[in-house]
Amino acid sequence: MNRYKTLFGPGIIDAHAFIGNWPFRRLRRNDAAGVLGIMKQFGISKSCVASADAILYRDSHDGNKKLYDETREHADRFALYATLNPAYAGWQRDLNECVNLGFAALRLYPIYHGYSLEGPETLAILDAAAEAGLPVSFQCRIEDVRQRHWIDVVDNLEPERVLALAERRPNTTFILLESILGWPRDSDQWKRMHALPFYVELSRMTSVLDKDIEIMVGALGPERVLFGTGFPFKTPSPAFLKLQCMDADEDVKQQIAGRNAARLFPHTDTVR
Repeated sequence: MNRYKTLFGPGIIDAHAFIGNWPFRRLRRNDAAGVLGIMKQFGISKSCVASADAILYRDSHDGNKKLYDETREHADRFALYATLNPAYAGWQRDLNECVNLGFAALRLYPIYHGYSLEGPETLAILDAAAEAGLPVSFQCRIEDVRQRHWIDVVDNLEPERVLALAERRPNTTFILLESILGWPRDSDQWKRMHALPFYVELSRMTSVLDKDIEIMVGALGPERVLFGTGFPFKTPSPAFLKLQCMDADEDVKQQIAGRNAARLFPHTDTVR
């Protein structure tokens, strides 16, 4: 058996992965076949993938359609994030199409798409996603600022702003990706987040030095933490090592490795 399956159980789910291209550097194994190969190598049963193309397409929904076409032959292995821009005309129609196609969640990039996180268009798409039963994910960054191309965006999305937005829409389920949450265990931010349907993915956080993951699990609860790799922007190995080195019992690790995401994205293969 794969050693990660031995450690974390057979139901490992990567809640943070991509299929597609990035204009500023070459990504490898970044098509459906490549991601499936990585999943086999690391014992991942399902990957929750977004379109890397859709981030910078003028019409993000073209990236969603491409992602759907590329993964539909392996619908049982993929859950899909729908990337949409609420400042782009026709997003309501595109969201409805994604729901009908069986997309599992929504992905928003306010910094890349140039709209206010607190603006009316953002609130409108959050309400529509909640009505459709879709969690909404925000990614704090795509690339490390030290690796960015000179014409890429220079700002990261601050987690505190996403938390404040979630408090304005407490009926919407939020997923925070690629974040660093260095708050003390007894901080007010954890208490505010704990009161909401709010999940955090761990790939950018630490489990050895500052023990950010352990603090998050203790403050937020293990049921709100998702395993993610960031592949193909990042190699999966560090995420597995963080989970392996984390100071927690095996049941908590298995819960984070897959059971939480399975609960968050149930039956995503039934429509497709």
